[in-house]
Amino acid sequence: MKIGIIAALDLEIEKLKNQIIGMTKSETATMKFYEGKISNTDIVAAVAGVGKVNAAACTQTMILKHSPDIIINVGVAGGLAEGLNVGDIVVAESVAEHDMDTTVCGEPLGFISGIELINIPCDENITKLLCISAEKLSGVNVKKGVIASGDQFIHTDAQRARIIDNFHAAAAEMEGASIGHVCYMNGVPFGVLRALSDTADNSAPVSFKTFAEKASHNSIIIIMEFIKIMEETRK
Repeated sequence: MKIGIIAALDLEIEKLKNQIIGMTKSETATMKFYEGKISNTDIVAAVAGVGKVNAAACTQTMILKHSPDIIINVGVAGGLAEGLNVGDIVVAESVAEHDMDTTVCGEPLGFISGIELINIPCDENITKLLCISAEKLSGVNVKKGVIASGDQFIHTDAQRARIIDNFHAAAAEMEGASIGHVCYMNGVPFGVLRALSDTADNSAPVSFKTFAEKASHNSIIIIMEFIKIMEETRK
């Protein structure tokens, strides 16, 4: 079993890199890949850069050059669902591209031509194990739901309302759905785990700068627990 882990930013994966044994580094098209083992599990971790194109390019490169069995996207997000606060965890049941808009052609908002979906389903077992892992982290709420992605930093009431009304999303960020899109096309099981750095409102820019590192730390703790559970289930 080889687990691929993709983050947008160095800070979202820095503490995971410190856990990789026998780590080798490589770079393809400006993207950094770190390969080795955590415990007895093969790992390839990557920093994609921000946004859907960077994330998609990183995912396809990882699949072709590093052959992961599953891929998990980790990092931070803005919370949308009622009752969620900074530091809480959202695990995707599905992902959607909220900025995909061909409604003028008669298609519903978010419809992705080629795969003919709005919501791309995450792997049920990965989602289940991520939730189990997240629930072991004290002091945070864990919610399953839709994570919506687009090439926008969500920070206004109008942006929030549009995404909630159309996609019933629990969180918004800029990479997860494009990673899911590429995984779906390649038949690679995937999951998306996000720790909330903000609540996607007018306080989001300040909140992100203040809490992104702490939120990223929480997501890596969960990934370490996920790897442990995966190893136990394979015994």
